[in-house]
Amino acid sequence: MVRIPNPFRRKPWIETVSKEELQRELVRVESHMQVLSREIQRLEEEKKKLFREGIGKSTIEKMLLAEKIRDLDAEVKVKLREYNRLLKHRRALANLIRLKEWEGRLKERGVWEKLASTEPDRLIEMLSRVKFEEAQLDKNIEKINEILGETQEAIEVTGETKQILELWEKVEQGEIAPEEVEEKLESKVEAAREEEKLEEKA
Repeated sequence: MVRIPNPFRRKPWIETVSKEELQRELVRVESHMQVLSREIQRLEEEKKKLFREGIGKSTIEKMLLAEKIRDLDAEVKVKLREYNRLLKHRRALANLIRLKEWEGRLKERGVWEKLASTEPDRLIEMLSRVKFEEAQLDKNIEKINEILGETQEAIEVTGETKQILELWEKVEQGEIAPEEVEEKLESKVEAAREEEKLEEKA
């Protein structure tokens, strides 16, 4: 029995979106990430400045400064969550661009049909967790089929008043240098920064 194509059947989303559209969205996301990165850095510098101001001050003054540092920590948390969300979205976009480039070969392997039948939200979520390897199509196909990949871990930023007060005490007693404390105060986004270093090949 010959199957007659349905002219009203919509094409899968992955086939209707163009590589150029994906690249434009990737640029927009990367631009937003750069803005957030600068804002996070500014907040980190403010935290260091406040800590330096507290050295040698009274307990009351230190408590006030510690509270301000905690407020900045809370603001950094919000921006880091947004940064990591964009990071995952960026990875999904970069992977979608690769899939568009590999479309012919993926169709030959029978993988493209699976991708095309996957709901857009599910496909984007999957691709946000996959790290493809250049020039290794077989391994990449395995990753697609097995939905492999590491999820971005939530980053927790600690900023308890007690801890900050203890650090001031150690600095004033000469146990540690202010520079060491400033490094401890800085929120770590190692996973995010590592991702920024990856070269995305168009």
